[in-house]
Amino acid sequence: MLEQFSSYLSRIDEYLARELDLYSWSEFYAPLRYASDGGKRIRPLILVLSAETILANKNPATDITEDMFLASCAIELLHTESVIHDDIIDKEDYRRGKPSFHVKYGYNSSILTGDFVLGIILNICTKLNNARVSAELSMAATKMSEGEMMEIKLTKDPSLKDDDYIKVIEHKTASLFEAASKIGSLLGGGTEEEICAMGSFGHLLGIAYQIHDDIMDWN
Repeated sequence: MLEQFSSYLSRIDEYLARELDLYSWSEFYAPLRYASDGGKRIRPLILVLSAETILANKNPATDITEDMFLASCAIELLHTESVIHDDIIDKEDYRRGKPSFHVKYGYNSSILTGDFVLGIILNICTKLNNARVSAELSMAATKMSEGEMMEIKLTKDPSLKDDDYIKVIEHKTASLFEAASKIGSLLGGGTEEEICAMGSFGHLLGIAYQIHDDIMDWN
């Protein structure tokens, strides 16, 4: 199983590098490579594993397709964009053991790179030519932004409750885990029931992941 995970991660990195190389002419190319290096690729891996889960029930001999790896790149890039902007808002100086993006490239470049990344995601969506996938990515992006806004407002609220915290991480983190799970099962040919079930799994996994991450930061 671990060998299979490693193989998938290598393929995800391969596809991500290929997508970024399409913009080697751009001023954003080096910053994009910097932003994408060192990520754990958890979210794109969830997409691929969700697709594999559906395929295993339908036709175990079917391999993960190019569209699935392309979609996993869109998921990772959406996460990358959110990290760039989150680090500015949270005033984080380091990310993944190196200076945060805005520390290295400045605030203006950080904002513009985030915008450029969204353009890359839109281009990937045109290649996938799947309205449902585009809709899931769009929903995740809007929820993540809503979650960030909620967090900004709640940090100034002395009456913050546990439910408020959960609502924030449902939007900021769980929404992208959910989208990854749903898109993977969708591209794997899952039924509506299977897609919904995988989405619920991704949602809960995202909540658990963020709680664990916050506890580790707190410690």
